[in-house]
Amino acid sequence: MAKDYLADKATKKKKGNKALWFLMVLIVLVVAMVVKIILTGNLKPDSFSGLPSSDDAYTIAKGFVKPTLKSPTADFHDSHYQFGKLSDSVYVIQSSVDSRDASGEKISVGFKVTLKYNGGQADRESNWTLINLSQD
Repeated sequence: MAKDYLADKATKKKKGNKALWFLMVLIVLVVAMVVKIILTGNLKPDSFSGLPSSDDAYTIAKGFVKPTLKSPTADFHDSHYQFGKLSDSVYVIQSSVDSRDASGEKISVGFKVTLKYNGGQADRESNWTLINLSQD
């Protein structure tokens, strides 16, 4: 009788330890997913996001053009940009922007931006390299 009791106790202890390990692994996975959501805003892996669209490249190009303008106000011609690809990851964006000069007059500046996409989330400027920026 004592032998059965000890054997049952040992079996229950093994099962309890397995359940505890399973629960701990599950908690670690949930915490990792919550941290990923907090840091990136989603659960999608960065490496499988695909190539960026023309709109993604244009948005990043505007971010590179803005600091070169002499005016803090800029009105980009969003519906009139031209887009081209030199390779899978090299994009060329051509458009224009209206801004104000020192005297307050409205001027239109044309620009051409060549960007290289390095992978990752397409909406992060840190995932792009500026190859060339020219203004008319």
